[in-house]
This record gives sequence, structure tokens and C-alpha cells, in this order.
Amino acid sequence: MRLKNRLVEPELIVNIKNIESLRKIAVDGAVLRIGALSTIRDIRLSPIVSQLFPLLTEAASLLAAPQLQNMGTLGGNLCLDTRCWYYDQSRDWRKSLETCLKAGGAVCHIAKASRRCYALYCGDLAPALLALKASVKVASAKGERVLPLADFFVEEGIKRNVLRPGELVAEVAVPIMPGQQGAYVKFRHRESIDFPVVGVAAAIVQAKGVCSEVGIGITGVLSAPIVAEKSQALILGKKLGHEVIQEAAEAAFRQVRPVSNMECSPAYRRQLVRVLVEDALTRAAGLQPRAQ
Repeated sequence: MRLKNRLVEPELIVNIKNIESLRKIAVDGAVLRIGALSTIRDIRLSPIVSQLFPLLTEAASLLAAPQLQNMGTLGGNLCLDTRCWYYDQSRDWRKSLETCLKAGGAVCHIAKASRRCYALYCGDLAPALLALKASVKVASAKGERVLPLADFFVEEGIKRNVLRPGELVAEVAVPIMPGQQGAYVKFRHRESIDFPVVGVAAAIVQAKGVCSEVGIGITGVLSAPIVAEKSQALILGKKLGHEVIQEAAEAAFRQVRPVSNMECSPAYRRQLVRVLVEDALTRAAGLQPRAQ
């Protein structure tokens, strides 16, 4: 779609789909390694993934339509371009406005006084992998480097991530935590195919009724997916009940500061964060939904 709308016009396109080493899904010691060319369908149907990380299976199953799941890859979804109502349009449509920052201009139509781009990141796999505390391997002709997935993304609509020229995502490694439970909750306008307006993933480990490990990832609110660090701190070491989970949801509500962009207002998106964090944690903890 970006090529069709002339949003990018590369001189050269390199086909990497036949690099078989980037397709593996396999356990390696205490981690699960998933090659960047593994399709969303591969992840959704993998018995290894569903056994170890049902949260990731759930996120993959809610991503787009089956046709896109068959073609889209893990690496492609993580490197997904940010979205903006004023940018994701045809060339003729964009000519009616001053060229925006993301297209090489000098203005952000979302925040007129801003010197940065506020396009949104809306990938589905990133919040799940952030909640699972995954790391990513980046490779180039100069070598490889491994970094926490949380450090891969950049909170800026144009740059998006830390990939350097000539680099590509090679694989994602997910640490295996026995007893881990998770959930991915996604709000979208059309249930079958849409990007998330907000998506929340939660992963927890409980020992004797107390939360010993927790991860919460959120997508759809900023130019990068985020970790709800304050919410995690509130939960860790506590017995999970509705009151504690509500406090964590409130902390996530206070943490996010979305700008007006695309489908809904910032206030509505913040309210969605509060509701979905509570829903995801309630499901991950194995609790019944709170009576409204």
C-alpha cells in the first residue's frame, strides 16, 4: 500500500523470503527462538508457540485477515510503519495539504506546533512480545546485535525503531517462564480485520497466589508500543485481586498521553487503556470479570 500510494519510491527492493534460516520456530534451552520470516499464520498455528505462549498465539490470531496472516511476517509486523490519517493517503490527496514531516515536509497536521511526527504505532505482536520480555536480534553484513525488544522501538513517528541502514530483524527470542499465563485484548472498529485502536497484552506468573513476574505491553497510543512500568510495579509481589488490578489499570491510564490521531480522541483512547489493562490482567490472573 505504501508503494501504491507513492509514500515510498525505492530504487531497489531486495527479496529475502527465501532465507530459510530466518523461518525457524524452535526451543533453544530456556528461550523460544522465532525467525523474522515466520509468518503470522506460522506463529498462530505453531504447537510450540501455543503450548509455551498462548498469549502470542492469541495476538497472532487477532491480527488482520487470514490473507494477510498468510503473507505477513513477524519481522514485518514489528517493523510496521506508523499510521496517520494525513499520511496514509494517495499522492493526489496529500497534494491538497502542506507536506507533513513524515513525507519530508515541515509540519505535523496532528500537532501543528510540533517539530516531531506523531504518527501512531499499531502493531499487534509487539505488545505481546513486550509483555513476554522478548529480545530481538538485528543482523547486517557488519555483524549482529541483540537488544531487549523494549529498546528496539523509538517514540517518534518517522524513525520508529533503531534499525541502521543495511540492518534487518533476524529473530526474536522469548524467555520461557513455567506457569506463565497471559491475555491479549484488542479494541478495533471492525472485528475481523482492523488495526487496534488500543491493544493490551498482559503476562503474569503467580507463586502461591502472589505475582512473581509481570509484563504489560500497550499498542495504539503513541508512536511506539510501550511497557506499562508503573502498573507492573504496583502488581509485582502482590496477591492479584480486582482491587490491585484496578489500581494497575488506573496507573496505565495516568501513564499514557496520546495526541489526537485518526479514529478517536485522546480522552477516549486513554479510557480504553484503563479498561483493556483491567480486562487483560483479569484474564491473565484467571479471575472472573468484575461486576460493573
